[in-house]
Amino acid sequence: MYYAGLIITDYNREYKEIILKNIITTNLNMNISMFYEKKDKYKTIRDLTYHISNVSVDLKNKNENKQDIDIAAFTYNDAKYIRREMQVNNEDLYFIYLYLCLYSEDTKELEFNLDKIEGLLQSNGIQTRRANFRQEQLFLTCTPMMKNDLEIKNASKRNILTSSLVSTYPFISSSIFDENGILFGNNIYNNSLIFIDKYDRNKYKNGNMCVFGESGAGKSFSTKLQILRYRLLGVDQYVIDPEREYEKICKKLNGTILKIGPSSETYINVLDIREESIEENKGYLSNKIQKLIGFFKLIFGDIDEEEKAIIEEKLILTYKEKGITFDDDTLYNKSDKFRLKPEFKNTSQMPILEDFYNVLGRDERTKIFQIKLTPFVKGSLKFFNNYTNIELDNPLIIADVYELGEENLKYGMYIFTELFWDKIKKDRNKKKAIYLDEIWRLIGVTSNKEVASFIYKIFKTIRKYGGSASAITQDISDLFSLEDGIYRKEYFK
Repeated sequence: MYYAGLIITDYNREYKEIILKNIITTNLNMNISMFYEKKDKYKTIRDLTYHISNVSVDLKNKNENKQDIDIAAFTYNDAKYIRREMQVNNEDLYFIYLYLCLYSEDTKELEFNLDKIEGLLQSNGIQTRRANFRQEQLFLTCTPMMKNDLEIKNASKRNILTSSLVSTYPFISSSIFDENGILFGNNIYNNSLIFIDKYDRNKYKNGNMCVFGESGAGKSFSTKLQILRYRLLGVDQYVIDPEREYEKICKKLNGTILKIGPSSETYINVLDIREESIEENKGYLSNKIQKLIGFFKLIFGDIDEEEKAIIEEKLILTYKEKGITFDDDTLYNKSDKFRLKPEFKNTSQMPILEDFYNVLGRDERTKIFQIKLTPFVKGSLKFFNNYTNIELDNPLIIADVYELGEENLKYGMYIFTELFWDKIKKDRNKKKAIYLDEIWRLIGVTSNKEVASFIYKIFKTIRKYGGSASAITQDISDLFSLEDGIYRKEYFK
């Protein structure tokens, strides 16, 4: 490793910006060392007064040539300005010493970088000198040893007032480095690495994120990197994958892939009531019906309050035929007297869409809803009409809804979003994350306000369950297209 040093020897009289701005953003392998020496205020004012008196006499000497008089006048005015600032505005006088040390493994590259830095500094009114015979002293000066060697000190010394110290401030771009964070990228201003711990509640209000970018910009790739890094930290993660982009990483990390579509062999029963669906273990059926109303609005379209009440009535009846009522105790099996805690009913003891379909067919008022539900029970979408047949305890679950196609994608995304929300609420102390790729399908113009409200609720309340939500989409306008953009607010907090 080779090094070479530069001594800053002179500056412009006035600066309106940070003097090191041009070189800090170069991203060269370089150390910058600055020293400030505060001078005795009383002695400085005394010396300035003596200097002003002497120069004043010189200015009155008519035998001096015009050039000498101009230089003396500048010196005279500067001295009076410094004295006034110290006496009236209570400023202090400092000596500033500034050094730069560049490093490289190649001497040609080092020479090139030296020329580059010298050019940048000169363009900013800063004069430099190479420390050709004092390289060792300058190297030690640029190490964190608080050593300002006398052999180079006098060449670098210049005075500066307190108010002018701001122009020497070296940090023009903040760096984000959370101790327990993951790498998100580089700072575009100084190329420093950015590590963010979005679960640090003392620093951030919540861990929610939005990822925007046109097709091919790297949205999914960036999300995969997050998934990989958070997996190493033991974070539970759930992904809605409408484009089948996360299958490979899921297999590499031994995650669970939930596929739903005509050729799928994994099923999720939309009518399942899961034990973790509400944290307080109170009001299971009521909570489930509220979610199902949103799902069936996707199928039935806009319904008025009367129709909504009738659908709720039929849902209550469907669960009642399975022995499930608003009494939460009906969701537990009590046959085993030796079990310390009653067992929560499994998916085979829950109704499926066909049960609801049959209930709708018994009432003339709901025949139209039965007809609309036919594709989900007997037609091309009958894969929705099954009991859940897969374990859901994996810390990484990918919901693949690729086979559903554009027309039916919203149904699968809603089912998996509700499933993941139940998983997220299971344990407040466990870190978890949910990623909603192509979120415009859930909150965009093709969705409805019930679905968007459910997604909005996730972003609004996931913080208190120790989780974070990430919205991924191509265009920011996707968040403004439904109901005049009233659901966008939480994504930008």
